[in-house]
Amino acid sequence: MMIAVILATLWATSALPKTWALPTWPSPADELEDLMFLHTGYRARGFAAGVTPCSFSKQGPSRIASAEWLRTAFHDMSTGNVFTGVGGLDASIMYEIGGNGGENPGPTFNNTLETFTPFFSPRASMADLIALGVHTAVRSCGGPIVKVRAGRIDATSRGPVGVPQPENSQRTFINQFARTGFNISEMIALTACGHTLGGVHAQDFPQIVKPGTVQNDFQLFDLTPEFDEKVASDFVKGVHTNPLAGALARTNTRDSDTKVFTADNNKTITALADPAAFRDTCAKMLQRMIEVVPSGVSLTVPISPYEVKPSHLQLALAGNGSTLYFSGEIRVRTTLQPASAIAKVQLLFKDRRGGTDCDSCTIGTEHKGNAAGFDDKFAFYGVSASLPVDTSISSFKVQITLASGKVEVYDNNGFEYRVQDTIMLQPKQSCFSKADSAGNLTITAAVRDTVASPNVTLALFMKIPRDCCVVPALKTKLIAMTKQRSIGPYTLFSSSYALEPFLKSSTIFDVSVTSGGKVILDSFKRTAELGSTCASFGSDGPTKPEFNYEGCFTDSVASRTLTGKASADDEMTIEKCGSQCKDYQFFGLEYGRECFCGNTKGSRSVKVEESECSMACGGDKSKVCGAQDRLNLYKNTAWIPTINLDIAGYKHLGCYDDSRDSRALSESFVYSDKMTVDMCASFCGGANYFGVEYYSECYCGATLSPRSSKQPETDCSFLCSGNSTQYCGGSDRINVYMKEPVPSGCNVDATSPTRRV
Repeated sequence: MMIAVILATLWATSALPKTWALPTWPSPADELEDLMFLHTGYRARGFAAGVTPCSFSKQGPSRIASAEWLRTAFHDMSTGNVFTGVGGLDASIMYEIGGNGGENPGPTFNNTLETFTPFFSPRASMADLIALGVHTAVRSCGGPIVKVRAGRIDATSRGPVGVPQPENSQRTFINQFARTGFNISEMIALTACGHTLGGVHAQDFPQIVKPGTVQNDFQLFDLTPEFDEKVASDFVKGVHTNPLAGALARTNTRDSDTKVFTADNNKTITALADPAAFRDTCAKMLQRMIEVVPSGVSLTVPISPYEVKPSHLQLALAGNGSTLYFSGEIRVRTTLQPASAIAKVQLLFKDRRGGTDCDSCTIGTEHKGNAAGFDDKFAFYGVSASLPVDTSISSFKVQITLASGKVEVYDNNGFEYRVQDTIMLQPKQSCFSKADSAGNLTITAAVRDTVASPNVTLALFMKIPRDCCVVPALKTKLIAMTKQRSIGPYTLFSSSYALEPFLKSSTIFDVSVTSGGKVILDSFKRTAELGSTCASFGSDGPTKPEFNYEGCFTDSVASRTLTGKASADDEMTIEKCGSQCKDYQFFGLEYGRECFCGNTKGSRSVKVEESECSMACGGDKSKVCGAQDRLNLYKNTAWIPTINLDIAGYKHLGCYDDSRDSRALSESFVYSDKMTVDMCASFCGGANYFGVEYYSECYCGATLSPRSSKQPETDCSFLCSGNSTQYCGGSDRINVYMKEPVPSGCNVDATSPTRRV
């Protein structure tokens, strides 16, 4: 067997730009990395949904969100000063909309900031999201990759004035761009790169576009929706569809693109008419634009995709305190090497002391689903293991065995993937009750007894609405956790807090322990993922989500993909729907709030592009829950196939129609919320026929009504209320069993041909 230890120089780097190196996990940019690369499929974050396709806007046909995302970044950056270090891309635009001379008119900026707000968190500042929006908008429109660095800090008040305005003179434009670090040629390039998308709204700029003269009062800069060089080539050719170079704008001295593009006698704009030059220049200029930041801000290296990235890792104390349950996922980049080429993914781990006191020291995984972004593909592999509490785990490497037999080992650039067991969130002993009362949020953590005089703290990060702007304030609340009881080598600590219900879907929390000046955290947890009831310790050990993502499928009221149980909830999450459908083979989420269950997929439902499932889940805005007539479908890997139970002495005839006015079986009836097929057979006591219907109903009869006709088996897909592995009819549909005749006369014994019975 050939083994390759994968370091920073492994083959996979060939797929990345040469200036990018493999990242080391964890990184401060991990949340942004997910938002940047996971657009569709399993664990999709949905950040790109707002600009997919390029011409889309949820505000309607008169707006283009991709252009507005670009415009927001430029307006935020453009008041910065590279000489004084004041301003730049710092999200101060949230305080500057609608006032101070009207430098930021129209709904563009509020629309953009509102779109970014669900992704705003302690690990994703609004300024970083604005920068990421540039990358996302440009790639969605077919433009070049704009590198993004993380680390921007949000302003706490409005910044300086000085956004370039259409009426400014050429000299004023030159001075304004110089203040932000761009010379004349760079000013021309940055303007052209920004104006390849979108256009001008007559409502906001009637001296540039006359109201009533163009469709939707919205005139585009060029006639193509893509990120391309047309805005430059049209200008060079004298094709003035660009309203900022048009006659009305010129008459009103608001032909700003003409003033900018001619600042070096058309030299730069002519060069930009070449498609390759335009793409290459724009990649550099737009990156320069989003890296104009206030002094004191230190940006990270450009964000690049991990080859292997752990996610949702969680240790939790289980059982009687002798076991740790280890769960999570391993994300593998499959851009060059498809998921189909991977035979298995394993974790090679070390015990809590860094040794090999762990039997085989190997944890297997199972494939959970695939995801994709603009340029990359990924496969997720679920981790689920019980570990002895004494030996535990401290780190692991990831071993990937290919179908070819080749083995690759990823060691996180030599640092391995670290896991701490000093403090651990206890997910099952933590919950958010729906009651709007004190203590509706309860968080429990386990702390190892090796920590001397532990100071255990719960930190809540809440997005609080405010009057000043559409972006909420990120408020931090620190709460001391109190000691509960000792279990094995751990002590449980808990705290409660009255969290307003509307904050459940967006609140992030950490649990930490401080001892001797050292702080250890189990961090970046989401209240949206908590259950509604806290389990007592030992009553229900931590469990894993046992489902695989199948894809985005069509669905309609007339032809449902899943025909079992259904529900709707404004706080719907993937986990909640999975729990509701635990007795079914499939479950699916639709329209942000709807949950459907079923054991078979409808024949008319077809798989479609992942981008068609784009609505955020009502209870967890970071996840996707289908769309209108589109269903995110999952398969329950723990499902036990449902059957039409064999009953001794009876033959299953099939599914028949039934109704209150015309019963298929009319002798006797019983209802039980614990109904099973065998219970019904016992109740009917040897009747010629018996049948089960609508989860909990049992009917008996000497004859089967001739008016009852056989129906498709899929019509009898309701699960028995007393045993979810058995079918109990449907709505006006009954599963019918017939008593088999007792053999009579002389017959040959099949096991002994010479014997007569």
